[in-house]
Amino acid sequence: MITKILFTLTVIVGVILFFRTKRATPQNQQRSSQPKKEPSENEKMFRQGAYLFMLFMVLSAIAVFFFEIGDNYSTVNVHVVNTQTGHKQSYKAAQKDIKSNSFTTMEGRTVYIADIERIEVVPED
Repeated sequence: MITKILFTLTVIVGVILFFRTKRATPQNQQRSSQPKKEPSENEKMFRQGAYLFMLFMVLSAIAVFFFEIGDNYSTVNVHVVNTQTGHKQSYKAAQKDIKSNSFTTMEGRTVYIADIERIEVVPED
């Protein structure tokens, strides 16, 4: 927990320092009479590559988020098997509602799994 707080404070301080130096830069440029130099071809290519990389990362994050949401809300068949007797009971549940020792059915019932039982999760056809 303390690590999260320290990390957050570090990010906040970094952003403050970034904007402070960003704000100080235009004042220094006004004092100098040097004309602004045109970026070289390598700098332009590097900037374009950085923009393409950022676009790729954003699109990848959206795709992962979309597929994760789709998987979480998919309906599956859950079979609870008693390991001593072999009796099998079947339920339908959303993938996101399945925990290690319990799950909630589509009807809203919460089913708890005993130590002698195991669950089998089968995708719905």
